[in-house]
Order: sequence, then structure tokens, then C-alpha cells
Amino acid sequence: MLTDILRRGPLTRARLEAFSDGVFAIVVTLLVLELRVPHLHLGSSPQELAHELRAIVPKLLSWAVSFFVVVKFWVNHSYILSLARCASYACFWINALFLMGQAFIPFPTALLGEYPGNPLAVSFFGATLLVCCLLFVWLHHYVNAHLLRDADQYVPSRPLLLRSLVGPVCYALGAALAWVSIPLSLAVYLFTPLFFVVPLQPHRGHAVAEGIIEQEEMRYHAGLHHAH
Repeated sequence: MLTDILRRGPLTRARLEAFSDGVFAIVVTLLVLELRVPHLHLGSSPQELAHELRAIVPKLLSWAVSFFVVVKFWVNHSYILSLARCASYACFWINALFLMGQAFIPFPTALLGEYPGNPLAVSFFGATLLVCCLLFVWLHHYVNAHLLRDADQYVPSRPLLLRSLVGPVCYALGAALAWVSIPLSLAVYLFTPLFFVVPLQPHRGHAVAEGIIEQEEMRYHAGLHHAH
């Protein structure tokens, strides 16, 4: 029965993209909720405030890293879905698993911010991001294999696929380093998102694919209008 469900006909991407964007927006909002204004015994004391602010530096750093990681996932996720001619039930469920990983990120982020000197907390943070990366690679592979508009007109660039493997390798390394050197592990977590700041330059095939997608969507909506 599950196989039959996953083989059902194509679906529109609009609902998948809208739901995904909503989840990403909620995740980045949940991340910042862990940053609370410190309570001062003497509100006019700058020394006490400075001390309390220094105490929450680990939470600020874990929030910043997780924020850029989630944004990196959102940018790459949007790009991958833009290459698909439509969605499918299998794509919906793989995407749901990927989003489940994203929704879980605030927990290890809070754990890392609360216990930055605990190797298990540091390693758990990296392991979570590793799983999220692997789920993204799975989604990427499925779209490439089953949902591309036309393989003759557009073939995904190999650098994008290679870049998608950088995250899993780096976060696996960071999770392992947590048991050897926490500063090195945190450095890996801090600098890995920077690798994805500069996006890949789209080539002509991407533009062709996007043009075909827009034409198909216009014909689809025109058909619905005539049907009514």
C-alpha cells in the first residue's frame, strides 16, 4: 500500500514550497526564543550587565551558527525544488522528513548554548546537523533522479552535488572532534556555513528549465480556468 501511495500521480509544487517556507520561518523564530534578557539584581550596574552578557555568549554563538545553517538549508532547498517539474508523494514524504530534522534543530542549539563545555552536547549538535544534511542529500538525489523537467535540456551541475556532501563530512568531523577538542569542534561548526555563503552561478540550462516550468504552470492554470 505504501508503494502505491508513493507512486501516485504528480502534484503541484506550490503547497510543498509554501509549507516548507512556513516551517523554515518557524524554526528561525524558535531559535531566537532561547535568547532571554538577563535579570539584574541592580539594574543600573553596567558591571553586572556586562557579566551577564558574557555568560550568554555561548547561547549567542550557538544561535548564530544555527541561524545561518537553517538559512543555508532554506536557500539550497528552494533551489532544488525550483528544478522540479512537479512534486510527488514520495517527494512530499522525503521533504517532510527533511523538515522534521529542521524543526528539531532548536533543541540541540539550546543544549549547546546551555552546556558549551560538555562534549556530548557539542557532539549531539553536530550529529543533528549531519542527519539534516543527509536528509537534504536524499531529497536532492530524488529530485535529480525523478522530477527534473527534461534531462536533455537541463542537467544539474556537478559542483552543486559535490557541495551538498561538504556539510555531512564537516559536521561528522565536528561531532567526532567534540570528544578530542571542543574548540576545534566549535570552529568546524562556525566556519562550515560560510562555505555556502557564495551561491553557485546558474548556467543557461537553469534558465531554460525555469522558463519551461513557468510555461507549464501557465498552461496548467489556463486549463483549470477553461474547465470551470
